Amino acid sequence: MALTDNILAYWNLNDDGSGGVSLADSTGNGNTLTNNNGVTLGTGIIAGDAVFSGGQSLSTANTLIPPPSGAFSVSLWTNSDVNSGVLISSATSGANSFLMQNYASTTYVQVLSNGSLIAQFNALPIANTWTHYAFTYDSAGNGVFYQNGTPVDSKNAAGIGTDPSGGFVMGARWDGYSLVGQLDEVGIWSRALSGYEVTALYNSGSGVTYPFQSVTTPQYYNNNQEDGDWGNILNWWIDSGFTIQSSFLPTSSTPVNLYNQVTQNTQGANQCFCASANFWSADFAYGLTLQSTGVVNMQGSSVMAGHTTDGVSMHDSSTLADTSVIDADVTMRDSSRAFGYIGGNAYVYYDTGNGQFPIGGTVAGSVSYLGWPAVTPQWFNDKVTGGGNDGDFSNKANWWTSNTYSVRPINAEGTQELPDASTDVFIAPNTGIVANSGTANPTINSVTANDSNIQNISITTTNGFLFSGNEGVANAVLYGNVIFQDTAYNDHAVIQGKATYKSAASLQYSWGQNSLGNVNAGMYNGSTAFEVNISGGGAGNGGFISRLLHLPWFINI
Repeated sequence: MALTDNILAYWNLNDDGSGGVSLADSTGNGNTLTNNNGVTLGTGIIAGDAVFSGGQSLSTANTLIPPPSGAFSVSLWTNSDVNSGVLISSATSGANSFLMQNYASTTYVQVLSNGSLIAQFNALPIANTWTHYAFTYDSAGNGVFYQNGTPVDSKNAAGIGTDPSGGFVMGARWDGYSLVGQLDEVGIWSRALSGYEVTALYNSGSGVTYPFQSVTTPQYYNNNQEDGDWGNILNWWIDSGFTIQSSFLPTSSTPVNLYNQVTQNTQGANQCFCASANFWSADFAYGLTLQSTGVVNMQGSSVMAGHTTDGVSMHDSSTLADTSVIDADVTMRDSSRAFGYIGGNAYVYYDTGNGQFPIGGTVAGSVSYLGWPAVTPQWFNDKVTGGGNDGDFSNKANWWTSNTYSVRPINAEGTQELPDASTDVFIAPNTGIVANSGTANPTINSVTANDSNIQNISITTTNGFLFSGNEGVANAVLYGNVIFQDTAYNDHAVIQGKATYKSAASLQYSWGQNSLGNVNAGMYNGSTAFEVNISGGGAGNGGFISRLLHLPWFINI
């Protein structure tokens, strides 16, 4: 339940904008105060407060009848001495039902019926220091008096009277006995606040003001009480530094961030409600159900051993234990692992080799492995038994895991994938890649071709092409650097990269077919750059190949 539930009135007693104390009811319920005899503005526990110097009071209208509906709560802060007078009381003496005051070195609450004392609740006063007091009274007559968030006295006080004239007075009572001191952040509810709500109002001595915190305010769980209890308000905060105590437990509208283990929920039936959840190396125990209306994100080394009603997004080394039950989809990134039951689909990312295959556990829907790379290296051979005899890059029948051409390249997810950007490709002798029925211009890591060729297609490599033997590239477009050895050639092909020639035969043939032109300068074929790197043939041979090929003067081999 939120602190704003069943609140009748709340007065922050701050600056009214003109240097006076504000008399407005923050709840919007219209219970505006009347300033009797000049209560002034002070600094307060939060912003401003009301300062009483004796003979002054703040009163409500008589429509605010205490105690409403047989149950009520009052909360306030005071800074006064041990005999300073009335903090808050019923407005009249007839069937006066409630009185909180300092008197004779005691701070106490009295509940009365028709002028007769039913019960008194006592606390040792704290002089001249900001102190929080709260009194709660339920419909069965059970009263609890709190000082600084801690219950100091409790008893049954059934039979409390209701004053038909109504109203409350701060700083005075019906007989004129008044307060010398300060009041701040005064609230009245038509229900008995719980202990954790009173603790939230105290907020480790800092207080909170209306509307306290929104149900949509993110909350942070840190097991401060070392009990693993979701239902303990002292484990919840509204800042990531764990300095501002939460004023209520999460609801289905609250995003939560879990920084410690959750092992129980004394709030009720082990059902933990939230709008969404982020786990930061936090565990969620077996037997608990996370009733999340949004996706649960697991970070760090978090473990989900319980049950969640929405999907889970897993990161780092987070784990779904074998006792976990996930009602919707699961996405697995990094080194996350799953061993429980997934009621939806599972999406498993490779993520640099950390992905899990097989996923493990039980998946009611489908399992999709995303980003898992193809095997490297792969050998292309369309001529052997099982090959497609079509020269097609995109025909999986043409690809093998070694030069024995007997085993298909099955990757870690259990499927065969065409070469991708991580794959080194070897083309078997006396074969060629001459067609591509799939994605145009595939990207692979490298190509090594000995007595084999590439024709009529486009291929991109990250780490280049190497042609050797008696074949090469013809009528194709290669994106990447190319090395030609032996008599390997470039025959009317475009090389979007540097072509390096390492033999005279390779250079001579390629020169005749391509003029080794710069394709960026508008030539039909050739390369964007070229280099001749042929070992010398002995003394006196410098420039021999250049003259043989009638090469320009600037090429001297």
